Amino acid sequence: MKTWYKAVCDKHKEMIDIFVTDVAITNYYLLERNDVIRKWLSDHYVCALRLIHHDLDLDEVYNNGFKKIR
Repeated sequence: MKTWYKAVCDKHKEMIDIFVTDVAITNYYLLERNDVIRKWLSDHYVCALRLIHHDLDLDEVYNNGFKKIR
């Protein structure tokens, strides 16, 4: 089973996949998106980001119209 973690910016109402279970699996699934992830993190450097993965947290961001960055 894999656990997908998202970084969430409440200020800008955006989220991005950032981590999957461990480093090796993250590399496998997210390596090709590395530049997008790096840029998003850089753009949100001063924001108070949070890390989510529970269904209730995911429901909250989706229900509140957060944009998923791909």
